[in-house]
Amino acid sequence: MKVDFHVHTNRSIDAVHSPRLMVKRAKKTGLDGIVITDHNRLFPKREAQHLTKEFGILVIPGIEGGNIAVQKHWIALGVERPITMCRIDSILSFIRNEGGLSIAPHPQARLGYADYTSLGFDAVESLNGCEPDSNQRINNSGHIPEVGGSDAHALPMLGFTWTRINADATVESILEAVRKGWCRPGGSIIPFFDRLRFYPQYITHRILREPMAAYASAWKVMREIRLVKTGESSSTAVEHNRFQGDQHSRRSIPVLPLDWR
Repeated sequence: MKVDFHVHTNRSIDAVHSPRLMVKRAKKTGLDGIVITDHNRLFPKREAQHLTKEFGILVIPGIEGGNIAVQKHWIALGVERPITMCRIDSILSFIRNEGGLSIAPHPQARLGYADYTSLGFDAVESLNGCEPDSNQRINNSGHIPEVGGSDAHALPMLGFTWTRINADATVESILEAVRKGWCRPGGSIIPFFDRLRFYPQYITHRILREPMAAYASAWKVMREIRLVKTGESSSTAVEHNRFQGDQHSRRSIPVLPLDWR
């Protein structure tokens, strides 16, 4: 099977087309399955099953977590409950306990976990359709399973990058095959001009046609970025105060449950 493990729809602020259009296009390109990994939004299992039946291509619900601009990203498949914790070790434990699969996307990029093996990710995205620099610097010293994903944000970006996987066309079979390493990245990075086509489509579909919605989404992201940066500053201050307390008064300082790796 050829499965793209990293696809975004217009339910991500930085993507263009609807889930239905993305699935339809993926089928036309010859893919056998895609994982929908919208930013901080778990794709509904029931909707994935409906699209699978409608188009004859396996649609796997997933999520790409972490603020899109200032936090490192992670991908989860096979979970059905919201992931609300912040620490990456807690996130990976939750995914594992839920019977899901964790993937470290674009690990050598600015928003990737380069220490994916020691952290305990189940697999690493060693071929990302949009991050050639990250792909070239992959060093999978822990020999964990490797997958490929397009990181597509618009229709023209689909069909170039995938994972060749030895599994049946079910979510459970796909997840188990990856855990066992019965997979390998396939295809190539997305050609430059196909990646470039994203920008005019985004401007047309997400900004010009829906300016108020675009403004609201941008404001939400900026607010989240401020919260993240405030959390970082608060955590640093707390650690400093705790150190000073240990040195002088030994007073107890509460530590915020934040880890914006």
